[in-house]
Amino acid sequence: MKNSLFLSMLVFLFIHSSALGQVIEGKVFDAKYDKPLHEANVVIDENGKGDFTDESGIFAIGAIKPGTYTLRASLVGYQLYEQKITIPLSGLNGLSIYLQPTNIALNNAFAVTARRIESSDFASPEAITLIDQAQLKQEIPRSTPEALEGATGIFMQKTNHGGGSPFIRGLTGNQNLLMIDGIRLNNATYRYGPNQYLATIDPYLISNIEVVRGAGSVLYGSDALGGVVNVLSKTPAYATESFMVGGRLGGKWMSEDMQQSGRTEIRLADKKIAFSGGFTYSDFGDIVGGDSTGKQSPTGYKEYAGDMKLRVKLADQHEVILAWQYDKQSDVPRYDKIINNYSRYHFDPQIRQLGYVRLKSNFPKPLVNQLTLTASVNRSDETRILQKTGSSIIREEQDLVTTYGLSAEISSIISENWQAVSGLDYYFDRVGSKASENTAGTIVKKRGYYPDGASSNSLAIYTSHTISLQRWTVIAGGRLNSFVIQAEDENFENVDVRPTALVGSASLMYHLKPDQNLIFSMYSAFRAPNINDLSSFGSFNAGIEIPNPNLKPEKSINMELGYKLRSEKISGSFFVFGSHMKDLINRKPTTYLGLDSLDGERVYTKDNIDKALLYGAEAELHYALAQGFDLYGNLTYTYGQNESDDEPMQRIPPLNGKLGLLYKTQSGLWAKIEWLSAAMQDRLSSGDISDSRIPAGGTPGWNVVNVRAGFDWKWLGISAGFNNLLDEDYRTHGSGINGYGRSVWVALVVEF
Repeated sequence: MKNSLFLSMLVFLFIHSSALGQVIEGKVFDAKYDKPLHEANVVIDENGKGDFTDESGIFAIGAIKPGTYTLRASLVGYQLYEQKITIPLSGLNGLSIYLQPTNIALNNAFAVTARRIESSDFASPEAITLIDQAQLKQEIPRSTPEALEGATGIFMQKTNHGGGSPFIRGLTGNQNLLMIDGIRLNNATYRYGPNQYLATIDPYLISNIEVVRGAGSVLYGSDALGGVVNVLSKTPAYATESFMVGGRLGGKWMSEDMQQSGRTEIRLADKKIAFSGGFTYSDFGDIVGGDSTGKQSPTGYKEYAGDMKLRVKLADQHEVILAWQYDKQSDVPRYDKIINNYSRYHFDPQIRQLGYVRLKSNFPKPLVNQLTLTASVNRSDETRILQKTGSSIIREEQDLVTTYGLSAEISSIISENWQAVSGLDYYFDRVGSKASENTAGTIVKKRGYYPDGASSNSLAIYTSHTISLQRWTVIAGGRLNSFVIQAEDENFENVDVRPTALVGSASLMYHLKPDQNLIFSMYSAFRAPNINDLSSFGSFNAGIEIPNPNLKPEKSINMELGYKLRSEKISGSFFVFGSHMKDLINRKPTTYLGLDSLDGERVYTKDNIDKALLYGAEAELHYALAQGFDLYGNLTYTYGQNESDDEPMQRIPPLNGKLGLLYKTQSGLWAKIEWLSAAMQDRLSSGDISDSRIPAGGTPGWNVVNVRAGFDWKWLGISAGFNNLLDEDYRTHGSGINGYGRSVWVALVVEF
């Protein structure tokens, strides 16, 4: 406690003894209508410092050392603005920025996940998928996984209606890293293969979603083999003048009683304090599929969520952010299990809680230009209720995981052409696991799915550097990550695993022209085995799994070539990638107590048995056809081969893509039509063939047409949509349920 207090005092003294530097103040306008723009993002490119404009279009960025910088401004619906500015000793006041209206969002925005500081997605070598606020308003997604459906390089699988796991570059589950506000959601029990954890984030609290496809291990650590999904929550804005009170009421209804959701939000702000809070309640009915599928029962469930965020400005360039999120899903069925061997297989409840405090400070100093300290507590409560068909035994399993996180991050401007981001992070997971069996009222305690009291420690240090050399940009970095994973297991061998991983990345970006970038990247990635890999004992989709406490990290070496284009009329990107993976953890048949089956199900265990090759291509394009009309689309191809077994990798998505046409007016009226498509996937692994979720011979191809329209007027927003206009009977590859049939939804939002 004394050490913590002493450290806090040092940080406080360091902050308040630092020079404040100069301030940039200005105003952002719509170039066509000469009106101030609210919530435009204005950023200094060299250090990521920035501000959002208030309702009068005013912004202020402080703690800037005198010199020459690149100022960028962005807002959904406007072209990205760039300007070289020189800041004198007296600061820079009265700057006016005019943004040109456009519907092209691709390569026209800022992203924070790729570089850990706000930077232009066009100027970043990474393959980035952005889901912005405009897209979220148009779709009003039922769940966070559904917000990513059809996004470039992402194929969304749904084992059940309350789940949703993205495939990124052929990988899913705990081989992709999920984050919220830069804090890890992946914990020590995240499962191999598809899971439901992304669905525990309330879509109504999202500001935008950033997906880095590929490179992620250097900046974010374990699990980022396929990529990183970072969900960014809404942040309240400070008031410029007097105290402000505002809020929002909204709701969404879907036909066939498939959704009834309501959301209420409140916002309070003055010049030094800003607060926002919200509550969401949803009743999701059973999915009604297309054509001949009909109602899939049981698939529905109930959910409620709450969130709060508080910003406190300590000084002009120092602030504290406190946030809390809560999400509870009740009686969520595993439909694929229930239609096979179970009369009941429900998550009841599935709860996610996250709380964090973050200190952000800006300094006009080269080595410590920006400092961010974050402390977080993440709690996952997953309870499963299982009863096999024809059995009187009701089994209840509960896994409670509490994760404590600490991180420190520093951005530096070493020279005019050399910026760096460095830091360290620490995560500690404690697993509580228990189980019981109820037979006609007689309850017997059993071993949980994991050893009760198991723990996982992760400590890492990382650095990433960006060097600009005229027409070249070089980005390189590395991370050293160590783990201590322990569990005392009365039934099986104890776990004491202490892996260490050293990974690196290097990217070379050549600026062919101001509007074209050519990219080459090479990087390594890893995933440390977690408690789920090492010590799980219980049912999974194909049988019973028993522990193996002797696993090694999964590793990959990756290369990619990319091209990014940005102009007034057309924007696009194209990436080809390849990954060589080794020590992949996969299940293999084994025995338990000398038997190859238990309770009539085959016994498996995990082992580092696979080497694999993954490669593919991703393309996206956005073209301004005419005034108000925009054409957009994407296409993704992935090929995976298990070299150890000389067969296809498991669950590889088929060729898939999207084509859409958007019409939008300055008056607030918009409409769009989208065609989503996937080819047949008949390249199946032995695991795919035995997977009850995949039809014999493979998953058929499908085509789905969706129509959306809406109108935004001052304080009122109305939107509506037609799902699956052709009533296609379809299922995404590897899913346990079919998609929506022809259906209608309506949403209403009132601002006050």
